[in-house]
Amino acid sequence: MAFSEDLSVFLADFGVSVTAGAISGLGLLDMPGELVADGMIITTDYSLRCEASKFGGLIYGAAITVDGNSYEVRENRLIEDGAFCLATLTRLDGLGGTAITTLNSMLLITIDGRYLVTL
Repeated sequence: MAFSEDLSVFLADFGVSVTAGAISGLGLLDMPGELVADGMIITTDYSLRCEASKFGGLIYGAAITVDGNSYEVRENRLIEDGAFCLATLTRLDGLGGTAITTLNSMLLITIDGRYLVTL
């Protein structure tokens, strides 16, 4: 962006609500799935593209709410010309672990990266 533009215009049509502490705004949540464990489990990698002026300071472990769901920041970096940032997230579901959905829609939660429990 050559000039100071209102970046919220880029997020208005498809953006979802994002809240980190007292800061609120819009962001684009990507949730690409990947088959693992010989095609038996679908795992999701969450990433959030949002305004760097609002969310560029998020650090590892920071709590963030996106579209009503709780996440934890794994990584956050500036992208393009630095006007936006891309945060890689871990979704937290009740037990504080990572959610994995199997092909038969069973929800699994990893705890400390060692245990799987079903919900």
